[in-house]
Amino acid sequence: MNASQIIVSGYTREPYGGGPGVGRFSLEPDGTVGRQLAVGGAVNPSFIAPGGGALLAVEELPQGRIAALDPETLELRGRVASGGADPCHLALIGPDVWAANYSSGTASVTPLAAVLGSTTPEPPELLSHPGTGPVADRQGGSHAHQVTATPWGTVLVSDLGADRVDEYSAASRVRLGSAELPPGTGPRHVAIAGEFLLVAGELDGHLHVLRRADVDPGGADPHDGAGRFWKWLLRVPLSAGADGGTAGSAPSHIQLSGDGTRLYAAVRGADTVVVLDVSGLDAGRPPAVLRRVPCGGRWPRHFALGNNRLYVANQRSNTVAVFALDGDGLPGAEPVQTVGFGSPTCIVLA
Repeated sequence: MNASQIIVSGYTREPYGGGPGVGRFSLEPDGTVGRQLAVGGAVNPSFIAPGGGALLAVEELPQGRIAALDPETLELRGRVASGGADPCHLALIGPDVWAANYSSGTASVTPLAAVLGSTTPEPPELLSHPGTGPVADRQGGSHAHQVTATPWGTVLVSDLGADRVDEYSAASRVRLGSAELPPGTGPRHVAIAGEFLLVAGELDGHLHVLRRADVDPGGADPHDGAGRFWKWLLRVPLSAGADGGTAGSAPSHIQLSGDGTRLYAAVRGADTVVVLDVSGLDAGRPPAVLRRVPCGGRWPRHFALGNNRLYVANQRSNTVAVFALDGDGLPGAEPVQTVGFGSPTCIVLA
């Protein structure tokens, strides 16, 4: 992707931060960050995404909100309730904005037209599948963390609190099934690689690999309404200490390369970015680490790929680190640029 601008969101309220909200910057021909073009006043925007001619943002608050900003000026164009507490992710899927309400453990569905203010706001449709997990201080209830559209017309909702990725019909909102993860995984973000589902475990520090498979003739239930279900295959550590453990590591965002052969992962705690070879999944080869580098700051919450660069949002160091990628898509050992931004949470290239 060749982008000419970078948009960064960040927390505006303590205890998470005190940044400006959303900023838009130019990108220089060499991919480094240039001058600030606009700043917007969204409140605690923990995730942003383009859609419907606007920049959409979730405002992570006890009474969560979805905001629509002008993509150029970043001025507010519309705002509606997310239907839950502390929304942390959203995506435009068809005509609707789907959001993940973390503390409420629900996904919400709101027509884009309502978010933009062109129709009368109505309460969002809420999707709930309560559950718990074994990590007492993090899994006392469901915690929806991401909403992801699939190529086959469904939406995946990561539930950190219940060790599941629930799958819903995008059209009917019916829950078709769930991808079950090992207890204590804490699924946060996912990536779809053909028939494979790659899941970042925030609580166990691993990357999990699942595959869509035919229903077992012995009686396994179909998970997608079409005679298919998710089969858990394996996991690999995304960070390893001297003893090979992953204690203190909290993976955040994962993303595939454009050709689908590499997976990039940010790991908080360890404060690293990891690149894995995932080209051999069809042949049964597990993901293998190609490179692991320091993230250029503290607590890498999100990143974006483009312009042969990797842009990392380091939340606790209040910086965006820019890494050059080599011909194999691997980042250098040190950032080529570090830019100050208050409590960055998400990066979008445009």
